[in-house]
Amino acid sequence: MGHVIHTEDYVLTDEARVRDLVREHGWATLVSATADGPVASHVPILLEEGAPGEDPAARPGAAAGPDGPADPRRPGRHARALPDRFTVPAAPLSVLSHLGRPDELLHDVDGTREHLLVVEGPYGYVSPGWYGYAPAVPTWNYVAVHLYGTLELLGPEESYAVMGATVDRYEAPMPDPVRMPDVEGYARRIAPGAVGFRMRVTRWQGKAKLSQDKPREVAERVATALEDDPHYANPGLAAAMRAELARRPDQG
Repeated sequence: MGHVIHTEDYVLTDEARVRDLVREHGWATLVSATADGPVASHVPILLEEGAPGEDPAARPGAAAGPDGPADPRRPGRHARALPDRFTVPAAPLSVLSHLGRPDELLHDVDGTREHLLVVEGPYGYVSPGWYGYAPAVPTWNYVAVHLYGTLELLGPEESYAVMGATVDRYEAPMPDPVRMPDVEGYARRIAPGAVGFRMRVTRWQGKAKLSQDKPREVAERVATALEDDPHYANPGLAAAMRAELARRPDQG
């Protein structure tokens, strides 16, 4: 399945940042390669938080080795001799979601097929007019992670629990949050129209393209423009750029 672009400046290998991305930007695209061709569904996602003291080596497919669990599908090097683009989770990494039926059939979910879950963070247009020099061309900055793994379909009660947790996650900031128990009868009647799933992530790759290839003063101008530009203001992307600048005090 598809790869994110390979540029060393943009590689995201910090697993904590990947987990935060799933927590904070809980909308993803599930992609499957099936006998009938590619299939995609757009789904809300939740990070399945591990139990305290859980042993990473106990997760399915784990095997001893200096580079993490062995996976015959995990390439050592790309066909064009690019470095290994994939990271194996250092600790169990699982994502929960649900599909409207019959999408689970369209995705050929059988517990053995590898699926791709694309999680996008902030993204947006970057005008060359913000750089302060010429010639220059436009680009887009973004944060994205591709999660690969198998899917486990959940039973009715666990599916209902996942939907309830999803409602809780997004209703929490509301002044008068609606919870599943508040609409129990209605929720139970429509719940069979969806099925929950768990993705056990076996490998992932991420990119955070946040103007790291530009001099620091240019990246700061771009971040400032994204905070208040009348056409392309994008506070979330600006905040991601500010955080990246803070992580790289020696940039530029």
